[in-house]
Amino acid sequence: MTARAAGDAGETLVELLVAVVILGLAFVAILGGILVSVETSTLHRRQAQSQIALRAWAEQIAGGAYSDCATTAGFGAPTATLPSGFTAAVGAVQYWNGTAFVASCAGDTGIQRVTLRMTVAKSLYPGFVQTLDVVVRKPCVSSC
Repeated sequence: MTARAAGDAGETLVELLVAVVILGLAFVAILGGILVSVETSTLHRRQAQSQIALRAWAEQIAGGAYSDCATTAGFGAPTATLPSGFTAAVGAVQYWNGTAFVASCAGDTGIQRVTLRMTVAKSLYPGFVQTLDVVVRKPCVSSC
């Protein structure tokens, strides 16, 4: 065996292993960032779909006929087809008594606040609930 020349230095096995570990960690970090951006995009898309469906349902309710002392069942379901895993329900109906919205229908003054709720199933990770309040008014027939 001959002696190595003074300027001929090679990498040791430890240096190569350290370099591979550093590259592996960088690769895992980049993949993690991509995964987070995909999950965030999915969540935002589902939230946008939910808001579109809620607003369409609110327009449907606002354009409908006024019903004195309406209940949650009186507003029906949205006419638009909901994506799989989405469910819509009327959360509550409150009635204006002249100073505040109350749960009791006594003395319905012609203004109702309807709380619409859109639920996205947890199986569509991540699940969430969005609500939207709609104020429904009785139309003026004579001078108001």
